Amino acid sequence: MAQPLRRSAEAPAKVSRLAPAPPPADAVNGMESAQQLLKRFEKLANGGTFTKDAPRRPYVFYGTQHLSMAQVIEDNLWKFDLTTMSRNVLDHLKTHHDDEALVEMTQSSLAVKFGCSQSKVSRAIGQLSRHNFTWKERRGVYRVHPLYAYRWGSDKQRRLVRSLEKTLLAHEIVIPTVRNEATR
Repeated sequence: MAQPLRRSAEAPAKVSRLAPAPPPADAVNGMESAQQLLKRFEKLANGGTFTKDAPRRPYVFYGTQHLSMAQVIEDNLWKFDLTTMSRNVLDHLKTHHDDEALVEMTQSSLAVKFGCSQSKVSRAIGQLSRHNFTWKERRGVYRVHPLYAYRWGSDKQRRLVRSLEKTLLAHEIVIPTVRNEATR
């Protein structure tokens, strides 16, 4: 039995989408009047669509690898040979930072939280600082490296990396090479 010939898929008809217009200049407190809103809806009734979704950006990645820096660091975290306390502090920093990758904490509060001495927390923060996972911004405030703290490509990460470009060049996380047991 002969099969019918297949046609190539046709391009969908172009649909024009109207984004919501900014509120008019005579709006009160950024809100348009009900009359102005009604006029906008009447214009839409004659054709077109109304959407409140943000414009979609194409999926792209930057660099030669399709991996995030955070994922690469996480995969190679064992190479840093972090102590258990350093890893606990790093996990605390990663889960408790704000939009600027800042964490308000003191060594004594972390010592109470983890049930250890303040000097042990101090050594852990020192180890993390040597590897540039975190650094002290001011008293009681530490910054987590944004390439480790945020999901790759997120708006927060891009914005923060742009604003901290010079600082991040000084605090580069370098994944150590693995040493053989014989060389230790």
